[in-house]
Amino acid sequence: MIVRLKRITLVSLASERDATLAALREAGIVHITDVHEPFGAGLDEARTQVVRARTALESLERTRQLDEADAGAARGRRRKAPPQIADEGATTVAAEADDASSLKPDDAPELVLRVEALAARRADLEGRAEALTRELERVRGLGEFDPAVLRELAAGGVAVRLAQAAPDAALVAPDGFVLRELSRDKHALAAAVVADRPFELEEIDLGAECVEIRPPERSPAELRSERDDALREATQLESQLRELSTAIPVVRDHVVTLEDAERFAAVRAGMGVAQKVVFLQGYVPVESVPTVRDLAARHGWGVQMTDPAPGEDVPTMLRYSRFVAPVRAVLDFLKIYPGYWEADVGWTFLIFFSLFFAMLAGDAGYGALLLIAATVVRLRAGRVPRYAVHLLFIVGTTTLIWGILTGNYFGIPDLPAFMTALKVDWLTDRDNIIQLCFLIGAVHLTIAHVWNIGTLLRGGTRGKAVAQFGYLLVVWSMFFLARQTVLGLGMPSFVLYMLAVGFLLVAVFMATPQEVKQSFIGHALLPLNMISNFVDILSYIRLFAVGYASIAVIAAFNQMASSIGFDNPIKAVGAALLILFANVLNLILIGLGVLVHAVRLNTLEFSTHKGLTWAGHTLYTPFASRRSETS
Repeated sequence: MIVRLKRITLVSLASERDATLAALREAGIVHITDVHEPFGAGLDEARTQVVRARTALESLERTRQLDEADAGAARGRRRKAPPQIADEGATTVAAEADDASSLKPDDAPELVLRVEALAARRADLEGRAEALTRELERVRGLGEFDPAVLRELAAGGVAVRLAQAAPDAALVAPDGFVLRELSRDKHALAAAVVADRPFELEEIDLGAECVEIRPPERSPAELRSERDDALREATQLESQLRELSTAIPVVRDHVVTLEDAERFAAVRAGMGVAQKVVFLQGYVPVESVPTVRDLAARHGWGVQMTDPAPGEDVPTMLRYSRFVAPVRAVLDFLKIYPGYWEADVGWTFLIFFSLFFAMLAGDAGYGALLLIAATVVRLRAGRVPRYAVHLLFIVGTTTLIWGILTGNYFGIPDLPAFMTALKVDWLTDRDNIIQLCFLIGAVHLTIAHVWNIGTLLRGGTRGKAVAQFGYLLVVWSMFFLARQTVLGLGMPSFVLYMLAVGFLLVAVFMATPQEVKQSFIGHALLPLNMISNFVDILSYIRLFAVGYASIAVIAAFNQMASSIGFDNPIKAVGAALLILFANVLNLILIGLGVLVHAVRLNTLEFSTHKGLTWAGHTLYTPFASRRSETS
C-alpha cells in the first residue's frame, strides 16, 4: 500500500545544526527535501572523495572478476611485482602488496590513493601500448629500418618518400627517380621512392594511385620494445591490484562512510538559514509522527506538521503486504511506481501479470523449469531477494497449470494419456482462446472502473462515478463488438443500446458543472475515446498471438529435429542440440514477450482506464546512515 505521509518543517538553532542532522540521521525516518539547491566547497570535496573511492572500488572489483575468470589458466604463471614502480610525476607506489586482508578502516584513505595511482598508471601504460601497436601496424609494410638513416640522407640531398598502394598495383618509377618495392601482401603494397632532389609524392606519376606513409620517429624495433615494456609493466601493476583486491571489504566500507558524509553535507548545505536559526523540510510517515515530536521535545526543535496539499510532489512510500510483495520484483526492475496521490495497484498487477505470463509462455514444461529455477535460486543464491524468488514460484505455477490445461509440454505432439488427462479441449480451440482474451481484457478494465467508482463515491463525487459506470457499459459493449469483428460471432441486440447509454452517461457526467469549460477538449475527443476503448479490448488478443507463436516455434523445431532423426548417435546429437537451441531461443522470446506485453497490458491499458500515470518518480528515502543498512 501507499503509506500516508505528513509534511514536516523543522527549526533549530544554527549553532546546533550538525547535532540536529546527526539526531535525524540516527532516527532515520524523515525524507528531507532541499530548501534550496545545495552547494559549497565542503559538499564538492565530499562528492569528489566519494567518486574517487568508488572508482578505486570498481578497479579492485573489476580486477577480482578478471582474476577469478582467469584463475584456471593463470595458475602458476602469476609473476611477482618488482620492488617498486615509479609513477609519472614522481609518484612512487610500493610494488609488493602488503597483506591487504589485515588492513583496518583507518588504512582505507591511503589504500584508495594507492589503488588510484596503480590504476591510473596502468591505464596510461595500456593506452601507450595501444598507441604503439597502432603505429607498428601503420608502418608494418616498411620492414625493419632506422628512421635516422632517412634523416641523414635528406641532410645529404637525397630525398626518400615512402608510398602505399593497392596490393595489385604495378608501380613504375618516372625518369630521375628510383623505385624499390618493400613489401606486398593481400592488404597493400609498400614502396620507397628515391631522388637526388626534394620532391612531393603527389607531384609524380607512379602509374597507380598512392598515399604517402609518414615515417615513424623511431625504428619499429624500438617501438616494439617500448610497447612490450609498457605491457610488461602494466601486467606487473595488474598483479599488485590483484593483491590489493583482498581489501575490497575495507574499501567498500570506506565508500559507505564517504557516502554518508556526502549525504550529510548535501542535507546541511540544502537547509534554510534565517539569522540564528536553520530549518529544513521533508516528509515523515504518519505512524512516525509521535517519534518526531518526542525528538523535537528532547532536542528543543520547533516542528510543524501538516497534510500534503493536493497535487503536491510528495515522495511515494510503498509498503508491500506478504501477498503483494512479489510484484516488487517487476516494479523495481522497470523502475516504475505509482505516485503518492495515485492508487496502489500491486494486487491487480500481480494477479494479471501472472496470468498473462502463463498465457504468453503457454507450456507446462517451461512452468516446471521456472519452478526448478526458483527452487535452486532459493537454496543456493541467498542474496536474491525473497520476493523475487516468490514471483518465480508464482509465474512458474501459473504457467505449469496453463500448460497442463492446454496440453502443451515442450511442443511435443504425441503425449502419454496421463499427461493429457487434465487437458481442457475448449482451450485448444483458437477462437475460444481469442474470445477468452477479450473476456480477460473486459474483466481487467472493469476492475479499473469499479475501483474508480468506489473511490469517487467515497470522495463525494457522485457525478463522475456515474461517468465511470458509463465507461463500464462502453467496455462491455466493445467486448461484444470485438467478438463480432474478429470472430464473426453474433452481437446481442441490447449492445447498441448499452453503448449509447454508456456514451451518454460519460458525456454528461465526465465533468462537474464547474469544469465544463475546461473539459471542452475532452468532450470534443470523446468519440475518439470510444474508439480507444475498442482498441484497448482488441489489444488483449496479443496474449493469444504471442502465446500461439511460442508454441508454433517450438513445434516447428521439434518437427525439424524429427526429420533429422535419432537412428544413429551423430543424428541424435544433432537433433538434441537443435531442440536445445530451439527451447533456449523460445525462452528468450518469451521473456521479451512478457516484458513487452504482460507489462504493457498492466501499465498502459489497465492504468489508462484506472487513471494511473505511474508518477512515483521520487521514492521515500529517509535521511539515514547507509552503514546501518549494510551492517
